[in-house]
Amino acid sequence: MNMLLVYFSQTGNTRKVAQTMADEFGMKGHTVRVLPMMETPLADITGCDVLGIGTPCFESQAPTPVKDYLSTLPYMQGKRAFVFATSGGSPGRVLHDLARLLQSKGASVMAGFKARGTVHHPAPCLMGRMPERPDQKDLTHARVFAESLDDHLQSGRSGPVPETSRYALRRTWGFYDLVSLIAQPFLLRILLPRPRIDQSLCKQCTICARECPMKSISLDPYPILDDQCIRCYHCQNICPQKAVTSSWLFGNIVIFTLYNTLFARLFGDVEPGERIY
Repeated sequence: MNMLLVYFSQTGNTRKVAQTMADEFGMKGHTVRVLPMMETPLADITGCDVLGIGTPCFESQAPTPVKDYLSTLPYMQGKRAFVFATSGGSPGRVLHDLARLLQSKGASVMAGFKARGTVHHPAPCLMGRMPERPDQKDLTHARVFAESLDDHLQSGRSGPVPETSRYALRRTWGFYDLVSLIAQPFLLRILLPRPRIDQSLCKQCTICARECPMKSISLDPYPILDDQCIRCYHCQNICPQKAVTSSWLFGNIVIFTLYNTLFARLFGDVEPGERIY
């Protein structure tokens, strides 16, 4: 089969899971391509036999640029698809977001997979969460999932793959599902700090503008953020000069209130004994 795995990844976690699955599919004899979401030609999506969509989890949901991208896809009647995500322990409805949007385009979503990923968000209470994930155990689970999906495809069975995450193909109404409904971009722009540019450090290298998922940064001559910033802080994480900073005096309290370790264990999907920090 001609399989296409399309991923959105800012720090490499989701890309690593996508490549691991692709390696397993390749060993099964399939033709597999792994492409960054924003660089994937539309013809590749419409032309593949099986489509996989992967993303990290932002605020217990799929990132805004991912949802915008999927909303622009053409109708794909009956195309077999699956979804996958990386998260820091509070996945909410990220897999269901992906599945729902693909289903709205006519795709037949067979399966969903979720793995851990180290959190690179600069809020002090989140930084470094789920260290060194996805680890070898996570990637082994990704291989097992890919093998199960291949068996399902080869058998010709209909319906979901048995190993599908319970968060993927049906809506749930847990605590973090509700958080995701509240954590909309306009509210995040109010509650979370706006990245600031230290012009004394900035070298005008344009990396932040090129890498911003919302294309919210322009140079004039120093970086300027527009009102579409979704507070992902990717610009801050990748700036080689550390010229992008944020003040977390208030925002850290907001995030800690919702994403503290107690809530992650009670309402997220953190397993007993699983290390969070």
